[in-house]
Formats: sequence, structure tokens, C-alpha cells
Amino acid sequence: MLQARTDDDGIVILTINDPRRRLNILTRAALVELNTILDDLAVRDPAPAGLIIISGKADNFIVGVDIKDFVTWETAQEASRGSSDLQSIFRKIAKLPFPSVAAINGACLGGGLELSLNCTQRIISDHPLTALALPEVQLGLLPGGTGSQLLPRLVGVRAALDMMLTGRRVFGRKALRLGLADAIVSPPSLLAAARRQILTPEAGGRKRRKPLLARLLDGPLKAVIFRAARKQVLASTGGHYPAPLEIVRLLRRTVRLKLDRGLQREAAAFGPLGVSPESRALVHIFLAGNSGLPEVEAAPREVARLGILGAGLMGSGIGMVALEKGLTVRHKDVSLEVLGRAGKAIHHYIGQRVKKGIIQRQDAVAILSRYSPSTDYSGFGRAQAVVEAVYENLDLKRQMIAGLEDVLDETAMIASNTSSLPISAIAEGARHPERIIGMHFFSPVEKMPLLEIITSSSTNEATLATALALGKRLGKKIIVVKDSPGFYINRILTPYLNETYKLLADGVRVTELDRIVTGMGFPVGPCTLIDEVGIDVLGMVLGVMMPFVGERLQIQDMSGRFSADDRRGRKNGRGFYTYADGRRKGEDPSVYKLFDRPEQRKVPQAEVRQRLLYGILNEAAYALQEGVITGPAAGDTGAIYGFGYPPFMGGPFWTMDRIGLPALVDALNRLRDSHGTRFEPAPDLLERAAAGRPYCG
Repeated sequence: MLQARTDDDGIVILTINDPRRRLNILTRAALVELNTILDDLAVRDPAPAGLIIISGKADNFIVGVDIKDFVTWETAQEASRGSSDLQSIFRKIAKLPFPSVAAINGACLGGGLELSLNCTQRIISDHPLTALALPEVQLGLLPGGTGSQLLPRLVGVRAALDMMLTGRRVFGRKALRLGLADAIVSPPSLLAAARRQILTPEAGGRKRRKPLLARLLDGPLKAVIFRAARKQVLASTGGHYPAPLEIVRLLRRTVRLKLDRGLQREAAAFGPLGVSPESRALVHIFLAGNSGLPEVEAAPREVARLGILGAGLMGSGIGMVALEKGLTVRHKDVSLEVLGRAGKAIHHYIGQRVKKGIIQRQDAVAILSRYSPSTDYSGFGRAQAVVEAVYENLDLKRQMIAGLEDVLDETAMIASNTSSLPISAIAEGARHPERIIGMHFFSPVEKMPLLEIITSSSTNEATLATALALGKRLGKKIIVVKDSPGFYINRILTPYLNETYKLLADGVRVTELDRIVTGMGFPVGPCTLIDEVGIDVLGMVLGVMMPFVGERLQIQDMSGRFSADDRRGRKNGRGFYTYADGRRKGEDPSVYKLFDRPEQRKVPQAEVRQRLLYGILNEAAYALQEGVITGPAAGDTGAIYGFGYPPFMGGPFWTMDRIGLPALVDALNRLRDSHGTRFEPAPDLLERAAAGRPYCG
């Protein structure tokens, strides 16, 4: 993986390139190899003129250490030793008796950035994928390989906290402004620029000063920064995640310490996090998100031109993402007005990416030049794939497919962005049903990571391969699901949202219900979610699910009452809350008149939590049993990225294992006895509980 050579000027060029992987990852073996090379360089006589560390990959530097190592620690002491060992290797770079330069092209994340921070200088390319980040917090950890100590010393406490608490990526010019990078050049010039830095006499010993704002904030305002950071962490996480709080605490305690002492504190703080249940859950989700997809032998068709039908929120969002990922987009809608709004939204999105430094201004012009709107099918004949994102109406979707088949090449893929309609029904009557597939994006598309891919009995492997490749290119987390009502996400949301109605009927207030659920770690409460999605949309989803699971789940159909009361949620200003000028005003007391509320009783919070959460868990077990998902990993990935299941809980199947399947079955039986058959444990769950066979191993 590591190859060191010495050029004619005595500069050692260390190239990192793992031929077995698309991305460079610091495995245990790679770290041992790096350690040996650094030991050799430290005593080499004569000493090299300098060291350049560069990637052999075209689009990434080093994306971190091997995450699978994180699950091998059994004690906090072992995790702390792992942190100390990593620090020791990286510090050998800083202690070399000659200058070192990290020449960074592409993603430089986690351990990759920590390695780079130990170099004398960092030169980055202006490649759009070049980004620097310390995302350990997203795995329930803190940077444990010198990052928590070196970053604030380089860019200041405020900028370091922002990077470490969010895992946010820093691109191009911003990295230069922060002082995180010393120079920015084009990718072909990267190695030459690094050599110039080595050969310039002052390159190895130049005193670098933090930016002025960082120096000011690192003075008397440090205490204010730490208080504000802690307050923000508690507000955003509800205290469910120990890592961000530990990051704030660690920096506050080490900001004035000498580096060696600070590194000792870093390793000590890393240990307990490395074996925490929250970190184990987050690591599980990371690994699950990279597994569970079916192996497909057919080759995908390359998609360079994408057609999109429908210019509403979903169609616009798909267009935004596709354009940013390099596709040419032809957008059709019957209304020029709707197309105009879509075009404006796409321009705004790309403009915001430019402001954040993610896209270069000159690249934005090229991106937008690849977008064209149309009120007819002209231009669609050149598309290799089309995503239909029109209103959720079966006849309309069939009509769209018939129109497409008149103009598309016979091998072009047709994907329906449907949230609940069966793909087999949509493809019925098509001349080429084998090239029709479901690609269910989630709103807003530019922010929601999940993509459900749904095949029918007619979909061929080449179409599935093309959909998978397109989804990956769009940067989505993908699960492949069975063509069944509600697919997976709406399937497990059905009991959750149905139970919301039943709890409201039992006397729980709207604001109380939302408060209890957000207190569990969900991003929003169920009443807020229903208002945002649309009460009418939920009614449609429950209508689709009713013939399938309505009797078992005792679905409470409220759509008629809500419709008669003209109550559709945020979209018309009337839902569980009232809205004005796009803002939520407060709970709407008149909503309670729609429920047959008996004499009210105080429903205990523990019961509310169980009825909502355990309904999701049990339905996930039913979905796995029926083959709706390919396995527990897909089920956990879908729930986390599809509707905001709390990541620190690891997904429904991870949660069930943590509760203990026998204990979960007992709790479901008690709920069934008190509230009805909708809590009847899934047969597969009963079987696993009896056999002692967990879902996630």
C-alpha cells in the first residue's frame, strides 16, 4: 500500500495507494508499514531533503483508519492504547529532522487529516472532491490520533470545535482561509508544488500564525466559546451523544496545556467513547450502510443524460443532485410556471454550494449549462435513464411511461419515484416492463440520504444494475426492497403514525406527544412529521396499506374527518398546529374535536414511548420475515437515513438486540393484552427470542 522513492533532489516521495480498495484506508497493516518507513527515515544518513506524502488515487487522499478496528476493543483501556499508538506513529512525522508536506487531492478525512496535521505543511488541490474533515464524532468518537490537539493550535478553538462537533467537510478556499492548508493548486501541479515547498529554504521552519479572528477568539473569549458550544451540543443532541460533549470538555481542559500532556488527555478521553454503546451503534450503522446490496452480474448502462418528469419538489431535488454529480438533465413538466420555479430552485442550490466553497464559481456555470427544461418529450430520446416524479396516481404514472416508451431508446431505464404504488402495477401494459424499476427518493432529495430501489417480477438485472450505479453516483445510501405496499420505510412508519392517532384519541396532547418523541432522540415528533408530510398524503399512504395490514394493525382511518375539516397540515396552514406566513404558530386546540376522545386519562410517558417505538420494531420484524428487505443491515440503514430513526440507537434491529428479544416479546404481549392485536409479536421475532438468535449477531 505504501511506496517510498527518493527523487534526484533527495526528496522522499511516499505514495499511498491500496490496490484492493477504491479508497485509501489506514488499516493495521498499513500503519505498521508507515511506522517502519518513518523509523527508517528518522535515522537515514544522509538525511533526506524532505518528505512528500501523496495519494496514488485520482480522487482521494486518505479517508481514515479502518473502522472495523473500532469494534475490536473490549475495554476503555484497550481503546486508549489504540489512540496512543496512533498518536505515536503520526508524531514521528512531526519529529523528522527535515520538512514534510502532505500533498492532498480528494477526500482527506479522520486519520488522513490527523496524519497531515503532523506534516510541516499541507498543499491541497482545487479538485471539487478535495475536502478536509474530522468526522469521528459521527461514529461516537473524538479525534484520537492527535487531531483534537493539533487542529485548534492550527486554526483556533472556534473553527476546530465547528469541525470536530459536526464532522463538517472544509473545501478549497475555506481551508486556505482557516490556515488548514498552506497553498491550493491544480491537481496536475500538486507534486511539483510540494517539491517547491521542500526545496524552498524557509519551507521547513516558517512560523505560521493563526488567522486574526482565531487569535482574537482564542483570547479572553475562549470561555464564552466553550459555554456556547456546550449549550449548542445539548440543544442539538438532547444529551444522547456523549462524544460531542467530551470534545468540548477535552478542548476546554487542554487548550493551555503543552502538546504532550494534551495528547495524553486525548487518549484518556478517547478510551471510554471507543467502547460506548452509542459508538458501537453508530459504527454498526456505518458498516451496515456499506453492505446488504444484492450482487448483480449484469453490467450497468452508463448514464450521462438523465430525463426527469415532474418539476415539483421531488423532481427539482433530483435535478439538483444529478447536476452536481455531473449528469446532463432534461426536465419536463406541462407547466412553464412550474419549470420556472424548478429552475430557480436549482440555480439557488448551486449558488449556495458556491458560497460554501463546495463548487468553484467557474464549475457552477458549466453545471447549470447542462440543465434544460421542456414542456414536451423533445430531447428525451438521448437520455439513458429517466426518473418519473409526478403525482402519486397510478393512471398518471402509466400514462407517463407510455409517453416515454414512444421516444426512448429500448435499453433506457425508466424509474418511478413512487412512495407506495406497486412497481408491477405501474409497469403493467408497458412494452418493455423489464426496464422499469422503482427509485423512491426522500424529500428533500438534496438532504435526505436514502434511496429505496424496488424491482418488480419483470425488472431485469441490467436495469437493477443501472439503478444501483445511478444511485451510488448520486451519493445515496441504497436499500433494495421488495415490491410490496409501502415498501420498507412507509411500511414501518404505518404503525408509528397510526399509533399517533390512537394516542391522541386516548387523551395525549399534540405538544406532549411531540415532546416525548423528540426526547427519545427523534428529530421531530409525529404530529410535526404528519403536518410536514401532509395529512392528506398520510391518508393516501394509510389507504394503500389498509387492505394489506389494516386489520392486523387496527388502522384508524381519519382521512375523511381531516378532509371534511379542510385540514392538510403545513401546506394549507391547518394541521395539528396552525401556520401563518410559513411559520408554525402553535398547537391547534380545535383538532381534538375530530377524535372520539373518551374520558381522558393520563397516559404514562413510558407507555407512550413503548407504543410508538415498539410498533416500529415489530413491523420491521414482520418486514424482514416477509422478505421486504434483504436483511437487518438494510433495515437499520433504511430507518436511520429514511425517516430519522435515532442513530445512537443503531436502527430497529440493533435496538431489538439491545433490548433483548425475550424482553421485547414480553413487552409486546403486555401491550397486545392492553391495546389489541396490533402489538402481536411477529412470528420470526418469537422464533428468534426462543432460540436465542439475535438479528445483528
